[in-house]
Amino acid sequence: QSILLCPDAAYIDRVQAEIDRLLPQMARRDTIAASLNGRGVLVQTRSMEEACAISNQVAPEHLEVSSDEPHRWEPLLRHAGAIFLGAYTSESLGDYCAGPNHVLPTGATARFSSPLGVYDFQKRSSLIEVSATGAQSLGKVASVLARGEGLQAHAMAAEMRLE
Repeated sequence: QSILLCPDAAYIDRVQAEIDRLLPQMARRDTIAASLNGRGVLVQTRSMEEACAISNQVAPEHLEVSSDEPHRWEPLLRHAGAIFLGAYTSESLGDYCAGPNHVLPTGATARFSSPLGVYDFQKRSSLIEVSATGAQSLGKVASVLARGEGLQAHAMAAEMRLE
């Protein structure tokens, strides 16, 4: 899917003109045209802030911020697999030679997932230790939640530790 979010109507018109000019020259023009027709859209937003908010909802695999001040918008961008900052930073540079991993979350999963990284190849465990004092307050909460889920044995395990 290709989505342009931009507050500048004239810029959107220029992008559409470039698509119209370049598409016939592409070897894969039929595939590109089908993709753009099926999942491509040029959206005029009220502001760059709104564009950032919409982008966070879309949670794209790739996000290009082709702005004069890309770092200004960086703090507002929370959900994207890879974010390419500035007019010179094309997706192809990131995909092929800039260094980050090319295995990115797709299908809006960037809302809760990250690019493949070192942590994906490490096994981790959670370590939990509760003191006798802590078990008094946590045990009551755990008991209520466990009973609410219909897990009587879980509730009893917490209750047995109450003084």
